[in-house]
Amino acid sequence: MRKISVGIGQIITRLGDIQGNRERILKFIEEGKKKNVDVIVFPELSTLGFGSGDIYLDKVNENLQLVEELVEISNDLKPYLIVGFVDRDERGFFYNAAAIIGKGKILGVHRKVQLVNYRLFDEKRYFAPGSSVNVFDTPWGKTGILICEDVWFPEPARILAFRGAEIIFVLSASPFDRGKPEVWEAFLKSRIYDNILPMVMVNQAGIQDGVTYWGGSMVFDAAGNLTHKAELLNQQFLVAEINLDLSRVLRRRDIRLRETRMEILEELLKAYREMQK
Repeated sequence: MRKISVGIGQIITRLGDIQGNRERILKFIEEGKKKNVDVIVFPELSTLGFGSGDIYLDKVNENLQLVEELVEISNDLKPYLIVGFVDRDERGFFYNAAAIIGKGKILGVHRKVQLVNYRLFDEKRYFAPGSSVNVFDTPWGKTGILICEDVWFPEPARILAFRGAEIIFVLSASPFDRGKPEVWEAFLKSRIYDNILPMVMVNQAGIQDGVTYWGGSMVFDAAGNLTHKAELLNQQFLVAEINLDLSRVLRRRDIRLRETRMEILEELLKAYREMQK
């Protein structure tokens, strides 16, 4: 049975406080080294912090320098890192992104494809949306990453399943609202039931600028069972052992992925185009 040991780095980030966020990330990296985990996952935008304001325009370079530092120190680490950060392309556009880092290099970057623009969220003002959903080769197998709102849509997770992902990591900075943890659990289970894959969701914790981030990071096996749950509100490092072979066992009897029909996918696209008219 193939297993992966995952460190859940549920940190309290501060918007624009890159040095403070750096110290919190490094502290949990040390925890992961002590506990011999394979990978440590941090929340959405964990280098720069999540919020709204032109700080995204002012501190992107400093945020990218922190990513470079994490790449350098990963040479001497066993645990790989999955870190949320602000990425920038050659045209100068910014992206809400996440990188898999290990052995002195970036193995892959996912740019959030479903930006949020309601209530306190103002992502479309600062970020361009990503346009691809890829899997990344890692020592434990093919890995997918989604960022927060990405998981509220069925398509990104299904793309990862079609491309051979064996586990999906979801990075989030979700503010608290009544019933929000239960809604998140329902959405995650829906994606797992559809694609028969384990999922790890790491959420920001604590209070920032009057907004409460509920933490409560969750780990599910490929059958949709909630196996680990972090504390609400508090910063916490949690270790979860995940069976990567369970999805293969379950898919022997569940035919949905292998029986997906091209003509029905084409009909879906046709219906979408009709809706746009």
